[in-house]
Amino acid sequence: MSFFPSDWDDEEDEDNFDPFQGDIDSLVSDFENKSRDNFTARELMELFRFYNSQIALPGEIRNENYSKIIIELGIQQFPYMPIFTLHMVEIFLRENKYKQAHTSLAQATAYTPFDPALMMMKSICYSHEGARKLALESLLAALEIAGNDEEQLEDFLEMALYHEQYDLTLPIVEKALNAGAEISPIIEKYIARAEDDGLIAELIPTIEAIIEQDPYSSEAWYVLGSGYLAQEKHKEALRAFDFAVTINDNFSDAWIALMECNYELSNYETFISLYNEQIERFPKKIFEELEGLLAWSYHETSQTAKAREIYKDVLNRDPTDAESWYSLGLTWQQESNYTNAIPYLEKAYELDSIEVDYGLVLATSYVATNNIEKWEALFEQLSTEFPFQPEVWLDWGVALHENGEINKALDITEQGLENSPRSPALLYRMGALCYLSGNQDVAILILERALELNPQEHFTLFIFAPELKKALRVLECISRFTQPKFSDE
Repeated sequence: MSFFPSDWDDEEDEDNFDPFQGDIDSLVSDFENKSRDNFTARELMELFRFYNSQIALPGEIRNENYSKIIIELGIQQFPYMPIFTLHMVEIFLRENKYKQAHTSLAQATAYTPFDPALMMMKSICYSHEGARKLALESLLAALEIAGNDEEQLEDFLEMALYHEQYDLTLPIVEKALNAGAEISPIIEKYIARAEDDGLIAELIPTIEAIIEQDPYSSEAWYVLGSGYLAQEKHKEALRAFDFAVTINDNFSDAWIALMECNYELSNYETFISLYNEQIERFPKKIFEELEGLLAWSYHETSQTAKAREIYKDVLNRDPTDAESWYSLGLTWQQESNYTNAIPYLEKAYELDSIEVDYGLVLATSYVATNNIEKWEALFEQLSTEFPFQPEVWLDWGVALHENGEINKALDITEQGLENSPRSPALLYRMGALCYLSGNQDVAILILERALELNPQEHFTLFIFAPELKKALRVLECISRFTQPKFSDE
């Protein structure tokens, strides 16, 4: 994919960049069959877009090769048009070919020596290589030439964010804010794309710089909250969203995010209150995405009948909402009313069998109702679909142990450890089962390994097997890893 999805359509040169009015299929055919010697700049860009938008099959490299050939043709025929060089440099950066990237930029600069986009791309190249000083010098030169051109500055910010060169964003943000550019939506877009927690963290100082420049920007506070929310820092996000709605109480997206934070922080009563207040001010449809959270908040505040009404309303509107089927079943399962719970849980698992929790809760409900045939089959299926999920093997082992099949429980737990050998939970369970089956020496060795990995989880031993609280060898083993050591010195 490319950073320049529109390729600056609004900046067409009528002499050199005629609007494309042809048939893309015919154009592609001419290109692939080499039916023509020359293409206009616009046609080359249309071809480039076409191949960049195609989904490549596994192992297929045709699109990338064609894209590169097209850009090379563009550079050869239109060396004075920087857009082709910018795309070529993107390709080189993906390939980590920095020397070629700089060569390409130098050749283009000979034709357009004061093009700010080329200077910005040069800064990105230096930044990719770790040459921070040179990157900053090139960036400052680009900013000086760009002046107060809002669109150019917005493009610069997108370029830096797209290429994940966050060190370059602060100078751009400062200049763009002074020029009156709208940059909060740009940063919000890239927060949504930056799934890596570390990448999001690097964006926070840039957002804070926007707020420092304009502390009454509800959009900036909203973007800051979105950054914290993406990091699951719900307290910090809550504070930012609270500022956003305080500044602009008609900011519906900020209200939604504020409610989500309260939910994640288990502030269920606050969530319910905010929801009911805001549906009086905004169209109820705006908050449809929150209805599942509202229902569960009612359940958590001992208003389960109200919760079930909401879930049923949601399911009447959308019978394929697996999460609502699951949550509705869970409200009954938590009351140990498995007869009512199981049909809802079965429906959720039928709709979304790739959600491991749906299968596990259903399987444990079968265990509770002593439906051995169903839980055996379901655990078998879950172990095949989710072999690296310790919870599958742990719950299966519990079911077997409660059914009096301790040797099978040992076998299943051992299978789980083969897939997740460093799982403390499985090691503790294996140790407990070994001890209960009479293999105390082996049990202690396994417990030592579990305690080395995570001594804090040792309490799970006693949840599974309370009788181990009286096992002196087990207690002595745990104390060696959990008691503070005192020095004679």
